[in-house]
Amino acid sequence: MRLRLRDFLFRRYSLALLFLAAGFVLASCSGVRSGACVVNCSSGATVSLVLTATPPPPSSQLSVQAFAATITGVSLTPSSGGNPVAVTLTSNSYIAEFNRVTSDSTLLASKASVPAGSYSALVVTFSAPRVTYCTQASPGVPGCTAGSIASVTGAAGSVTINTTITVASNQLNAFAIKTNLGAAISQTGQTITRVDLTVTNALSVSALPSSANDLASGKLAHIDDVMGVVSSVSGSTVAIETATRGTITATANSSTVYDCAAANSTCVKANQIAVMDAVLNSDGSLTLTFFEPIMSIADLIEGTVVTVPNSVSNQMTVVVTDTAFNTGGSVLNGRINPGDQVVVTLSGSIQPFSVVDKGLGPTLPVNNFNNSTSISTIQPGMTVAFPVATFTAQSGTTPGSTSTNVFLLRLTRLTAVMSAPSLPDFSANTFPPYFGLTTPEQLRTTSGRLSVDGAATLTAIPVGSAFSTSVLYLGTPAVPLFAAQSVRAH
Repeated sequence: MRLRLRDFLFRRYSLALLFLAAGFVLASCSGVRSGACVVNCSSGATVSLVLTATPPPPSSQLSVQAFAATITGVSLTPSSGGNPVAVTLTSNSYIAEFNRVTSDSTLLASKASVPAGSYSALVVTFSAPRVTYCTQASPGVPGCTAGSIASVTGAAGSVTINTTITVASNQLNAFAIKTNLGAAISQTGQTITRVDLTVTNALSVSALPSSANDLASGKLAHIDDVMGVVSSVSGSTVAIETATRGTITATANSSTVYDCAAANSTCVKANQIAVMDAVLNSDGSLTLTFFEPIMSIADLIEGTVVTVPNSVSNQMTVVVTDTAFNTGGSVLNGRINPGDQVVVTLSGSIQPFSVVDKGLGPTLPVNNFNNSTSISTIQPGMTVAFPVATFTAQSGTTPGSTSTNVFLLRLTRLTAVMSAPSLPDFSANTFPPYFGLTTPEQLRTTSGRLSVDGAATLTAIPVGSAFSTSVLYLGTPAVPLFAAQSVRAH
């Protein structure tokens, strides 16, 4: 039977519609809402990002107290073209303190959903970076030269890191974004003249875990020394809200160490300021390895001491490295940033100082800081935390000001040169000039409380090579002067 022309055209038209509909279905399987299409998009993946940094070489003789920038976005560029894929960060305005991550890693993105497939670039967008530093041209003299504390600000921008990144479907994919601080900084002598994160090789990306570390199989990175307010406690899971990097959530196990009187999970309370260490796992979760409460909720400033304290006026200057905000009403929130200078006065009903020992307590050398009530026991290079009730913010080059009745010793981040990589004590030289240290000094480690990156063990770090460390700087007359929690070889 011959088909009439009208029937023939109708059937061809219907068949065309059928193929067109099938095309839409296939497109919906291989595309994403942003318009970026990579192969097999229907099988999603998750990405976690950590932030690390390489410091300027110790031979540069720089005294950097803070190097901060606000990371406003991270995106992946599909190899097949199309729109970039945004990676959800732990905070929409993530304040990165790069000096901190020379020794420790911070979590930048946690199990962010992205389409599986191949990407040709990672793009980091940031607002104006700022470096706060000082000079000290006289070897052996502690503290910054008077009037030398300064900040240099660079331009906002974005950096495209051209690299091949393959994100596997139905898997956690983890990467480290590394900032090369030496490349980003220009200097004349000990003076920093320019900061530019867009220069060649300032940023790079690599897969986790790194090729050398002390982590067990299935562990990707140490996420150490997270300080903030405990925002929630649910069973064995603890969430700490940081002031600058969003909320970090970790789950305890039978090996978790609690540094408190009860020595168990009952010391974890909501609305307290605490510090925790965690490990990023291959499934994107965080395991809580250590928890230590600091104090009841308050406005808290953490800063590195840059001047010799004046025992007559009971004052000293710190450069801010971290904060915690009183959620019941803060005098700091929105008024203080890493890198700010603050003149702090010890006054009022002075309480005994204490060491936030991070589990290093059993092997800490005898020191003058713990239980002191005198500002004279504090030395340049120490990092201290202190609660405040009133605060005047920095204005231009005029430092902010506040007062407190107690100081807590916290971890200092520093870079030096390895002299003797032995255990439990190792030695180093070429410290930042404002420490006033001109001879090799020993650093103590505590078994089970040391994190190592860039080398399989601390003893594998070559003599003469640079490393960064987070340490309790106990000051004279303690022997040794330092107790180390983390060490990263560079």
